Amino acid sequence: MVKQMEDRHSIWIRIFHWTNMIAITMLCLTGFYIHAPESFRLFANMDNARMIHFGMAYLLCVGVLGRVYYAIVADDAKNIVFSVTKDTPKFPSMMKYYLFMADSHPYYGKYNPGQKMMYTGWLFMALIQIITGFVLYKPDMFMAVSGWLGGYMAVRVIHYIVTWLFVLSVLAHVYLDISEGVPVLKSMFTGKIPADFDHGTHEEQAPAQGESIGA
Repeated sequence: MVKQMEDRHSIWIRIFHWTNMIAITMLCLTGFYIHAPESFRLFANMDNARMIHFGMAYLLCVGVLGRVYYAIVADDAKNIVFSVTKDTPKFPSMMKYYLFMADSHPYYGKYNPGQKMMYTGWLFMALIQIITGFVLYKPDMFMAVSGWLGGYMAVRVIHYIVTWLFVLSVLAHVYLDISEGVPVLKSMFTGKIPADFDHGTHEEQAPAQGESIGA
């Protein structure tokens, strides 16, 4: 019997997801090489690493702008933007589930509050990396911005710290997706998920007021 499938991710969400994933991964790898080439021997030389790094920076700019634009025009922002008032109270039940203190969790919508906080944080971190990255790339052109951020060395430290925040949060993102189940992972490739997939135990079979079920 063929499983009935329902839409979860549009083609544009998947395109921006994989575009940004590739850009962030390559930016981290090339960035660590540029920071410490002797201890991170992954590229043939510094010129190659810098060329890839700058190319991926422009790709990330396109990916971030495209994803923000799509979130606005497709009314997808409500699924990924963290709301302090609405999502914070949901954290205890989510943490109980991921700490194996509960067998299920309530229905949160398309994404749980941890995922929404991460996606919102990624937007701000991407903006920080884009700004500090261009300051490091063209210090003479962005000297004023460098001064506002505390100087060239401070910009380098900020850029380095946020890179590690990306690495750690991506690992957490992968864990959260794996914990939700293989169909969630596959849906980012296919765009679909089984209609009978358990998205969480509904404390009331209808979602909370103001929310709606669906991808």
